[in-house]
Amino acid sequence: MSFYTIPFKKGIFAQVKIGKDDFLFNALPLKPSRIPGQGKVIEEALENPIGISKLEELIRFNDRLVVLVDDITRPTPSARILPHILSRIKKVGVPKSRVQIIMALGTHRPMTEEELEIKLGRRVMNDYEVINRDYRDISKFVFLGKTESGTPIEVYREAIEADFIIAIGNIVPHISSGWGGGSKTILPGVCSQKTTNAMHLMACIVQPVLEVIGTRDNKPRAEMDIIAEKVGLNFIVNTVLDEDNNILAVFAGHFIQAHRKGVETAEKLMVVPIPQQADILIVSANPCYFDYWQGVKPYAYSHRGVRKGGVIIFLLDGGEGLCGDAPSHEKTMRKYLLHSFKDLKAAVERGEIGDIVGLNVPMYHSTLRHRVTTFCVTNHMPQEDIDALGFISAPNVQTALKNAYGIVGRHGKVGIIPYGGETLTRLEDNSKPWREESN
Repeated sequence: MSFYTIPFKKGIFAQVKIGKDDFLFNALPLKPSRIPGQGKVIEEALENPIGISKLEELIRFNDRLVVLVDDITRPTPSARILPHILSRIKKVGVPKSRVQIIMALGTHRPMTEEELEIKLGRRVMNDYEVINRDYRDISKFVFLGKTESGTPIEVYREAIEADFIIAIGNIVPHISSGWGGGSKTILPGVCSQKTTNAMHLMACIVQPVLEVIGTRDNKPRAEMDIIAEKVGLNFIVNTVLDEDNNILAVFAGHFIQAHRKGVETAEKLMVVPIPQQADILIVSANPCYFDYWQGVKPYAYSHRGVRKGGVIIFLLDGGEGLCGDAPSHEKTMRKYLLHSFKDLKAAVERGEIGDIVGLNVPMYHSTLRHRVTTFCVTNHMPQEDIDALGFISAPNVQTALKNAYGIVGRHGKVGIIPYGGETLTRLEDNSKPWREESN
């Protein structure tokens, strides 16, 4: 028997004992031989942008600039990056009054003062205008027409009116765009609910979720790139982080070319080879541990590492319940989580559901939930939330494992994913046994 420690989140852990003959893998993120100097790696990326000239060569002194920053649910170390960007803007002669920091919230709630300080730093908050508004204020969006596929393009007025747009983001696996970062900071970051609805519906329907996760070139990402081009995203600064939020690499420059290079590096670190799919997979939602609005991502990613008919033991701290990060969607989530994908799609086509973004999580959930039996181990989520997900409550991981053996057999093979929100698995032979199962 061996003991394994699995984090719910930083500082909060669970332990489980697994027999030597039953243990299959522990999919820890890979690490480079050393962590680079944090300021140095940012400066090197800005000094050597990919596919485009340096910031100070692109910006004019009389430009109106917008810097987009993702919200507190993302670990992007924007407070470390912003001083480097703003210093270069200052050298061009652009006054602070012509620079706006916009929180790219999508349909998440506005950030608190404490959260803003974490993401921006107090000095930036004091020196620059920060826009941190509720996405439901539809008067602040501008309509730019539709894409060929019919997605309406509605974007923050400040972004449209800017002469130059810089987006700061982080490259991690993502459920609806393959990977985070790049054009995703525009859509859904600074787009209206109508635009975000259309994108999320497309992401759920046009391509099976397990085919999108972990790919750079997929149909939802192509739509995001088209809209970012239309809006005029000029420059990105994207990070690749380890599980302790140390910057491992930074990619700056053109929003597609730099993002592609970043994804190549992220794949090497975050896509962990495994010998086979587990019968029982123990996965922590960490660092997407706030609620199931975020937790659906690691839940979806984990299905690549467990066989159909197996068991997932899902660790979710759940401090914000089912949907605390995006409370306006909770009613939709709670109502539809246990509906079938077919029924949800039909309800959308009949025009019965207005909150398409909120329906996004139930649609993904419905495509995956029946592949496996899921036990949920949580520190905060009430039983009614676990029931709403169709999961089985377990008081601890060891009890869940005992019950899982009762389903798959006493000698089922057990895998572990300690950082499920930022880890994907792939079979060592690169086969994809889940391809025929999706949707």
